[in-house]
Amino acid sequence: MDHIFGSFVVPNHAVRPCGWCQSLCVFLLLFFFNINYSLAGGDPVVDENRAISAEEAAEIMASSKSAAAGEELFNQVCVYCHGAKGAGGKARKMQCRQYDSQYLYKTISNGKKRGSMVMPSWKRSYSEQIRWELVSYIDTLKSLETCP
Repeated sequence: MDHIFGSFVVPNHAVRPCGWCQSLCVFLLLFFFNINYSLAGGDPVVDENRAISAEEAAEIMASSKSAAAGEELFNQVCVYCHGAKGAGGKARKMQCRQYDSQYLYKTISNGKKRGSMVMPSWKRSYSEQIRWELVSYIDTLKSLETCP
């Protein structure tokens, strides 16, 4: 049966979505779900069978190589909310502030919710080593040249 819109007659087959249109909608839905899933933590990263010891964490914190690796990750993942070099943005600035390294590690690992701001948990996305490297970089932000 044809559909009549004012003086226009539209054949019945033109009203139903075609197969490729439905396929495109399903693809886009799955694509965006996959992006959301990976940003929210995605599949867990397999850590070593043991946790990093306090001594190993201290070594990571003291290493300039670790801080450089942490900076690279910060620029990929954290800069959107915390700004370039931790200058602030949607979330608090991280420059010129003293943080306890354990507090930073736990916050990065478990996430945090403050009002409508939500920082995701990264423990399923990044190994302990990588999370400590990120803490190492954030620790360098307390003593920038611009800090009083």
